[in-house]
Amino acid sequence: MKKWMVLIVTSFLSLSVMACHDITTTLPLSSLTSTTSSLTQSIDVTHVDVSAFATNNSLELANIMTNISPWNTGSKTPITLTINDLIEYQPWGGTGAALTYSSAWLINNSVDRDEIIEYIFGNDGMAVQLVRLCIGASDFVTPSMGHYTYNDTYGNVTDMELTQFSIAKDQVIIDIIKDALIINPNLIFMAAPWSAPAWMKTTNSLYGGALKPLYYDVYAEYLIKFIEAYAAEGITIHYLSVQNEPYYASNEYPGMLWSIDNTRRFVGEFLGPKMDTKEMTTKIMIWDHNPVDNFGNLINFPISVLSNETAAQYIDAIGVHCYTGNDNDMYNYLDYLRQGAPHIEVFMTECTAVTTYRNRESNIEWSVRRMYTEAYNRFARGTTYWNLVMDPQGNTHLGGCSNCTGALTVPANGSSGYALEADGFVISHFSKYIKIGAKRISVSSSHTSLVSTGFKDEQGKITLVVFNDGPERTVTILWQDHYFLMKLPANSLTSIYWYLPNPNLT
Repeated sequence: MKKWMVLIVTSFLSLSVMACHDITTTLPLSSLTSTTSSLTQSIDVTHVDVSAFATNNSLELANIMTNISPWNTGSKTPITLTINDLIEYQPWGGTGAALTYSSAWLINNSVDRDEIIEYIFGNDGMAVQLVRLCIGASDFVTPSMGHYTYNDTYGNVTDMELTQFSIAKDQVIIDIIKDALIINPNLIFMAAPWSAPAWMKTTNSLYGGALKPLYYDVYAEYLIKFIEAYAAEGITIHYLSVQNEPYYASNEYPGMLWSIDNTRRFVGEFLGPKMDTKEMTTKIMIWDHNPVDNFGNLINFPISVLSNETAAQYIDAIGVHCYTGNDNDMYNYLDYLRQGAPHIEVFMTECTAVTTYRNRESNIEWSVRRMYTEAYNRFARGTTYWNLVMDPQGNTHLGGCSNCTGALTVPANGSSGYALEADGFVISHFSKYIKIGAKRISVSSSHTSLVSTGFKDEQGKITLVVFNDGPERTVTILWQDHYFLMKLPANSLTSIYWYLPNPNLT
């Protein structure tokens, strides 16, 4: 018989206890969309090996295989995780972060450039699967580059034919992506604009304002030219967001406001039909902003846009950011999106830790609850943090966030070295062990302090990710009438996987 392995990855955390709930017991049955397969014979786990790895403030993916008992031995514990891989939900869409201009510049400026790229995208490192791109500049550019779009004109002269369109200022980003695609040719890319060229806007500036309706048609062409220009470089844009944070436009870095009605019209009458005519496969994403307003009210923008049939026929996805509300606000919002648009893909598209709070453990807990485990249990497909790479002080930017951290820290002076931050550890806990397309499966917990989710891929690999919010405890993991005992370290994030002895059994 072939030998199969169960691999466990754990990160130690020291966090305060926060109550949570499992999606399988809190969502109404009408909101659960799943498929169920049948098991034709019992599974033999006699030769399944179990391994474990751990991360905390002193350990980084260190082997802790002694925390796991052999299958079907020892007395079952009262605390139980039950996995039913016969019940499947949404597919996994990946996790990663944004390759902003600043991130690309820091990578390219490092003497360890190639090693960093290998670490970010290779299987022996973070194995990033999903990359968000800025269409033009965000606040994360170098001061020497400055803010830009792909069709800036001297004196804001109108260029209806887009004769001056060029992605040349993105060259450092493009070069890194090309190297990344050699390492992982299956990377998924989503892209969002911060601003249209100034000559298209009500403010005649990259800052503030909105797109003039007169330029809806040419701006749709502008976004399409971006997709085509990147395709010519061998980079496929899988998701196109209409606008990053359409309810906020800064006066110090590019931004642009969109109303519900204007979004409906732009997508339904211009962008969607043009992309359809060109038979483009890029999916259109809307919202790309926070769950609640400053008063804690759920924001109805995406559902309201989708209520317009003309626009809705072209929309495939909704993006959600993390910067307002509490955990329950996020859970309520994701439930709201699921109920209002069950056919639409949802991605958690932006969140960041900051230099003020560098504690790895508290940042991991926050992310798991807001952007990862609990979000996936509410049908989110995947997650992108903000900057993929940032300098230790968060200084590589022009306007905007002055203390954002990256998933990876790289010195700004080009010297050697790089370090994985809390956000990067969370990315790795998912991206290293869950394949794109794996289906979320049913995972239920007998204890409110265990936050868990699970996936199964086409190769029969089952991956379970568990956050233990509390003291060290031994947990019984039940699956297909078999079990093993796992000692979960205090306040730990644990990734567990094993393979079906015969994937054809499901």
